[in-house]
Amino acid sequence: MEKNGVSSTRAITHYIKSKEKRAFEFRGKEYKNFTECCLAYGLKPKSVSSAVFKAKRPHADVMEEIISHMEGCMPKEVTKKEEIPENQVMSKERHRAKEAFFYEGNKYISLGQCCEFYGINESSVRSRAWRKKCTWEEAVKYYIQKKETETPKMQFFYKGKKYKSVSACCAEYGVNASSVRNRAKTTECSIEASLDHFIKKARMEIQPSVFIFRDKTYRSLEECCLEYGVNADSVSSRKYRLNCTMEESLEHFIENKDMIAERIQKFTFKGIEYRSLRACCQKYGIDDICVRQRARDKNCSLEESFTHFMTRKRKKMLSNPEFEYHGTVYPSLKVCCEELGINKSSVISRSHRAGCSLQEAVEYYVSQQERRTLD
Repeated sequence: MEKNGVSSTRAITHYIKSKEKRAFEFRGKEYKNFTECCLAYGLKPKSVSSAVFKAKRPHADVMEEIISHMEGCMPKEVTKKEEIPENQVMSKERHRAKEAFFYEGNKYISLGQCCEFYGINESSVRSRAWRKKCTWEEAVKYYIQKKETETPKMQFFYKGKKYKSVSACCAEYGVNASSVRNRAKTTECSIEASLDHFIKKARMEIQPSVFIFRDKTYRSLEECCLEYGVNADSVSSRKYRLNCTMEESLEHFIENKDMIAERIQKFTFKGIEYRSLRACCQKYGIDDICVRQRARDKNCSLEESFTHFMTRKRKKMLSNPEFEYHGTVYPSLKVCCEELGINKSSVISRSHRAGCSLQEAVEYYVSQQERRTLD
């Protein structure tokens, strides 16, 4: 329409007529269209079209080149009983060329039968013939030689028993083969040692866990730690951090029990006493690990480190964590905003933009809310 300046009716009529004239002639035979011709020779129309686009040559020339590598390939005729409806595409199986295949003087029903006899992949043979522009016989010969030169899969021996592979051995013991290989690679140990580790681990998970410490048996590590008054999670964490035994980690916490208890002491901030630094940090939404780390790095007290983080987090609210509005004292600005139904971030933002106090910013949003209600 745009190119020739014609009406929509005329443009549509043009394409309907051109579709009716799309007959495709190949090797002296006329087909309804290019797709029907490709299917008759067992080819994928999209693949052939792609090859035509890359080669920038006529469709017939490209098809002739492809079929030249398919010796004895003849188009399959469609009988009257097998006539296809106009808009139905015949299945690939019905159209695939079923030609006899000869290799080294032996006749096979098809290329597939020959590949099955030699234990090679038919799709790989066809693909190589297409890529390398060689005959099927050359492609078959290539994969047969490749198969003969390949090193057979190594057998695996474990505890005097022979297995087809590591995976087969792992399947018998109920462990994951990938995990076994990964551990062997990361720890630079043998496959057998890695397999021993996972088999032992699997058995421990099945059997009821017991923990022996100082010649006394406990039902679990937690029970033992409870008796000695130490934290089981801390014991386990130290074991994995320092790569020591569970017994060594537990001995450390028992020996330093008093020192650890002193560290877990009450914490006072702005005249308010908390049972620990962690309890205070949880109230104000600060990470206690960051507070301790900064105290060590800057060689300052925990109170000074905590004040630093409070300054960063609350800024102007630091001087008075509690918030007073119209004579009512709220635990924080957040609680006040939630009860009044306004947004805390908007209040703080207006306080910075307008240079007013937080109370004035709250008053502004409360009056706005009341105005919207009246409207």
